[in-house]
Amino acid sequence: MIAVVHLVWGPLGPLSLRRFLDAYKRHPAGAEHELTVLLNGVAPAQRRELAAELGGIEHSMLELEQPMLDLSAYAWAARRLEHTHVCFLNSHSVPLAGDWLAKLARALELPRAGLVGATGSWGSFRSAVLNSLRLPSPYRHAPEPPRAHRRELWCEIERELERAEPRLAAAGPRDPRVHRLLSRMRSLPQLPERVLAFPGFPACHLRTNAFMAERAVFTALRTPPISRKMDALRLESGHHSYTSQVHASGLRALVVARDGRSYDPEEWAASHTFWQGAQERLLIADNRTAVYQNGSLERRQLLSARAWGSQAEPFPPECLRPAPHDEPARSAHAQPTALTRS
Repeated sequence: MIAVVHLVWGPLGPLSLRRFLDAYKRHPAGAEHELTVLLNGVAPAQRRELAAELGGIEHSMLELEQPMLDLSAYAWAARRLEHTHVCFLNSHSVPLAGDWLAKLARALELPRAGLVGATGSWGSFRSAVLNSLRLPSPYRHAPEPPRAHRRELWCEIERELERAEPRLAAAGPRDPRVHRLLSRMRSLPQLPERVLAFPGFPACHLRTNAFMAERAVFTALRTPPISRKMDALRLESGHHSYTSQVHASGLRALVVARDGRSYDPEEWAASHTFWQGAQERLLIADNRTAVYQNGSLERRQLLSARAWGSQAEPFPPECLRPAPHDEPARSAHAQPTALTRS
């Protein structure tokens, strides 16, 4: 039996849960499972509202005693569940196609499959820092927008993501110039850690917005204490990420597309699931896929280059719309690229 663990982050209120449940009802999972709602930072006054959203939907519930960052919450939940498999969806995740869970489950049946997810990236914090300092980096050859626009685009993306987090939006500055200055000041102390704690491009990692594993495999992965956002980023894409740990044990980490096809890391850029093309093969969306989907061509160029370097292939917003939810995408796959880390 599969436990589908959906994280409910209290400060977001009921809206994100409502979006997930609307998609959950609209797109049948296609595999036998138990929906487990994981309450994180939920105030007592919110419970009645959340219970109303869940009315009529069969589910179980777990509640954290203290608020935690997502990956700590998943590790905590996995130790308390008894299911053979666990599928974790963060507060912003919404399925886009029918049989989404069945497609993830089938991917886990492939030889040596250890971890599967809806999206992955080659993006590297280390190489991005080197590029920002105008030092040699694989990103130097990526088709990015002009340097003069990059900082403005990143700040625009940050503001859009913050609007989805009520606490951050309320505390954030409204003047874009002030926002850019504060953003730059916040990033400076992190530069050494971003260089030392993360591998160079391509830093292949499954994104943890929506992923699945055998529970025994997941609980065997090392989850160090996570007290900062940077700790979570290190566990997602650092030297000792979940993906790196899975690869070190001889298992595969696979991206699963909307048509059910599975992709090994060297093929991820061709999957068109995350910050590539029109994301037309994306199986489960989240707030970060949305900033690409709703963005201008310049924004898409910036994000695609960050995720895929010289293999970036962003489509203009008006060029191609996502394929209908349950149809295989019709565009051809790009050829896999050999990965050499820099």
